Amino acid sequence: MNTATLAPPQIEEEKLYSMRENWHLLKPYLNDEDVQKVLNQAMTAFCEEHPPYGGKMWTPGEAPWEYTTGSYWHDRIFDAVQEDEEFQKEQNQLFQKLYSLNPNDDDDEHDLWNELLGTEEYQLLDLKYYNKHAPQKDTMEWYQFIHGCHWINQFTAALVSKALNVEACVWETTTHTCATFVKDDVVYYADVQLEWENLQELLDFMGEGEEVDFYEVF
Repeated sequence: MNTATLAPPQIEEEKLYSMRENWHLLKPYLNDEDVQKVLNQAMTAFCEEHPPYGGKMWTPGEAPWEYTTGSYWHDRIFDAVQEDEEFQKEQNQLFQKLYSLNPNDDDDEHDLWNELLGTEEYQLLDLKYYNKHAPQKDTMEWYQFIHGCHWINQFTAALVSKALNVEACVWETTTHTCATFVKDDVVYYADVQLEWENLQELLDFMGEGEEVDFYEVF
């Protein structure tokens, strides 16, 4: 990776590049050798700089979203599982099975539910639906390493560079990081980690007057 600081492009027209809307164009390049090399270098650098998070080093092929350091994905997946009607149905079936094994009128229903949560059957059920609602490989969510913008958006720059055949750079401030590139005399800003309503929202989040660094990934 070339880390030489570059001057930002001097072009008047600027636009937000929606990773979501253009994922069909980017997806064929996810496993490009150069793109994967940048991803592996960035995620390894994260693990080296933040060893307390997970206590393990990055292994090529793993899911970047799993390195999120907060509860963002845990909360989203938990809510999706709880709202899944099939999960609710199977959970109730397990409870009825447990209840039939404990017909004592003195048993408290709340205690039975707590007992259910500790059973191997429930753990397997929970894992089944956790995996169902977790980000799936090759989706945009798979790469949404929340709180890891400084690392994952190096991958963003590499991906758009290969997919669109442009020279993409990483724009990093102390607040946030995104990818930027020029195409057809327009400067675009791309962010795989977070989704923005409009360009100004992203630019505001990047921070006015923040220290700025531009560097290439190739």
